[in-house]
Amino acid sequence: MSSDAWSNLDKVDQKIIEILNNNARTPSKEIANELRKSGHDVSDRTIRKRIERLEKSGIIKGYKAVLSDVSETNEYEALFMKFKPTKSLEMVKKSITEHVIDKPDYLFVANLEGEWNMLVVMRIDPGTKSATSKIIEKFSEQVIDYRINKFDIQNVNLLNMSLLLL
Repeated sequence: MSSDAWSNLDKVDQKIIEILNNNARTPSKEIANELRKSGHDVSDRTIRKRIERLEKSGIIKGYKAVLSDVSETNEYEALFMKFKPTKSLEMVKKSITEHVIDKPDYLFVANLEGEWNMLVVMRIDPGTKSATSKIIEKFSEQVIDYRINKFDIQNVNLLNMSLLLL
């Protein structure tokens, strides 16, 4: 699917996606009612057809259960790493990525341009040793500098975040 498909979404499609992001079980009739309140003249049949088109185009890839947080924490760590110069830099990045994606608390891994080579974002699991510190320990031979910053997430634009997966 191209990013053009995302940029060509009209206001009705964007609102449908927003509503489904909040609750994927929202009936088409309820979505149509919500859209009519905001000035769009649509029927629940139109909503069903649009959802079907969004699914066929790959914009909606599926639906999943979102489980409540057991740890009840909203804290994360961003690990910035700078690697020793080496011809096998891509192999180092690949090894770290493979190691990180096996961890249950990882959010994402990104290769960076500039001062830092890689960013790893992990959820903090209270009561255990920092997962980002474990990464540094495991790959200390390849890392010449790193920074760990704690943060909490206040708001997320799910529509824009889903563009990361394109």
